[in-house]
Amino acid sequence: MREHKALKVIICIIAIVFVGHQIYSSAYKPITTVSAEYYTAVDGFPINATIVREEKIITSDMSGTLHFSLSDGERVAKNGTIASVYSDSQASVTVNRIEQLKSRISDIEEIQGYNDVEAADIALANNKVNNSLNKMLREIATGNFSSVEDNSAELLTNISRRQMITGEQTDFSARLSELKSELDGLNKSLPQPIGSIKTDVSGYFVSGVDGYENVLSCSNIEQITPEYLNELKQDATPQNAIGKIVSDYTWYIVANIKISDSLKYKVGDELTLKTTLKSTPELNVKVEKINASKDTDIAVLVLACQQMNSELASIRKDSMTIINNTYTGLKIPTKALRFQNDKTGVFVRSGMMVKFVGVNVIYRTDEYIVCEQQISNDDVLRLYDDVVVKGKRLYDGKIVD
Repeated sequence: MREHKALKVIICIIAIVFVGHQIYSSAYKPITTVSAEYYTAVDGFPINATIVREEKIITSDMSGTLHFSLSDGERVAKNGTIASVYSDSQASVTVNRIEQLKSRISDIEEIQGYNDVEAADIALANNKVNNSLNKMLREIATGNFSSVEDNSAELLTNISRRQMITGEQTDFSARLSELKSELDGLNKSLPQPIGSIKTDVSGYFVSGVDGYENVLSCSNIEQITPEYLNELKQDATPQNAIGKIVSDYTWYIVANIKISDSLKYKVGDELTLKTTLKSTPELNVKVEKINASKDTDIAVLVLACQQMNSELASIRKDSMTIINNTYTGLKIPTKALRFQNDKTGVFVRSGMMVKFVGVNVIYRTDEYIVCEQQISNDDVLRLYDDVVVKGKRLYDGKIVD
């Protein structure tokens, strides 16, 4: 009996020790690591940019439902149609569906004309499906629902192409016939527009106005002083405005900077700007003018640009950086940096132990550093190495759990 009790006590002790060890192991980490990643850091001069474009507000007093023929940022020729006007809203819905059907029919006809199935790359087809799906999910997650329709059409097209390659479906005739039948019916039911809105200038169409169209003009760049920018106010926008045309190829970015900083630049200098825009993370610009204030130590830096797309046609203000240098290498937290035997480096985890490897720091901030990516057989920091950012009494060759 006593033997049974003793055995139970021993088993309980073993169980308690085991559970305690598991809790300790999960709660206590002798080291904390992060992965070294490939990164490009920008060293530059930040500016608060204001955009100056040659813009013409488009107005309309026509009653009815507008159906825009253009997307934001789309190029339109002189006398081109911006929108058609219908007597009821259902007509605009019908036009949208007609455009969808035409696009889908075109995609299917292109797929059916694809004969070289054996030469097709299934991995590439899968990649296109995944990319279009991820693109659509990202747009939804960021609230950009206006692009979901186009993204879903792209996804369906890529899925159909993959089905053709894999043999899941090789005949889209029935679906094509169905779509064409629907298109014929909608074309017959669509009423004629009661009018249209055209533009008398060529340029890029933007569906919104912000009140700066007549305040900021490319024709008065010389007059944009620090005082002018500081006192900048919007005009009231016309109630019948339906959009605007950005009508000039060359537009300008203006920003207040200290006169001492403006001495770094001269008219004609070609610069690169880093932006916050997804479509254009970098802009190529040229210094057009430097308008100094008479009463303060501030000047306006005027930069000319000729790149254009839907985002650039729509923004008015943005935080930008004039790029002085870029540094590309392996990014790790600054706190990972160590010094051993007069050598700068980091500890990296290698299996059950840590080892010290030297690094050449090419860029540094308080939060992170960028190290030169070295190609060598020696112990150097490599992409995706587990770099130790927290650990006690570290030394080269130390064994860790």
